[in-house]
Formats: sequence, C-alpha cells, structure tokens
Amino acid sequence: MDENYTELAVHIQEVDSRCRSNEHRLDNHDNELRELREKQDTIYDLTSSVKSIATDMTYIKEDVKEVKSGQDKLNEKVTILENRPANETKKKVDGITEKILWLIIGGVIVGLLSTILPNIPW
Repeated sequence: MDENYTELAVHIQEVDSRCRSNEHRLDNHDNELRELREKQDTIYDLTSSVKSIATDMTYIKEDVKEVKSGQDKLNEKVTILENRPANETKKKVDGITEKILWLIIGGVIVGLLSTILPNIPW
C-alpha cells in the first residue's frame, strides 16, 4: 500500500508541477493577449486618424477647386479692368477718325458741288 501512496504522491506531484507550469503559461498568454489588445487599439486609433485625414483631404480638394474657380473669375475681371483704358481710347480714336472721314467726305462733296454748280450761292 505504501507503494500505491508513493506512486499516487509522485503522480500528484507531477500533476501539481504541470498545473503550475500551465498557470505560468496562461499568465504569459494573458499578458500577450493584453499587449495584442493594446496594439489593436493603437492600430484602430491610427486607422481612424488616417480615415479622418482622408476625409479632410477631400474637403481641402473641394476648397482648392472653389479657390481656383474664384481666381479664374477674378483674373477675368482684372483683365477687363486692365483693358478698359485701351478700349476707351480705341473708341475715342475710332470716333474721331470717323468724324474726320465724314468731314473730308463732306468737304469733297461741297467742293464738287461748288465746282459743278458755281452759280448757286452757298
């Protein structure tokens, strides 16, 4: 019977030893699992930040398009304002040229009429 107790004691010792070893391994796994969860949370935060940045970039692109559109309109207005003095001067020169042309034509007509019809008093 002592032999059975000895075998049983040895077996219990082995089970106890294996139990401690398993507890140690489980503790290590729990720590590793905690670390993985922390890393997962960090990755989730990073992913959220990247998504937020991508969304912000979309809005920035839209804002840049609006600015470019506004800049094009402003460039058109500036071009019109820059060309206004030249256009006004051209209109004045054209008007003066037209009046001089009509004055010359009128003078020629009067000259011709006075040559053709010298007896008519003017």
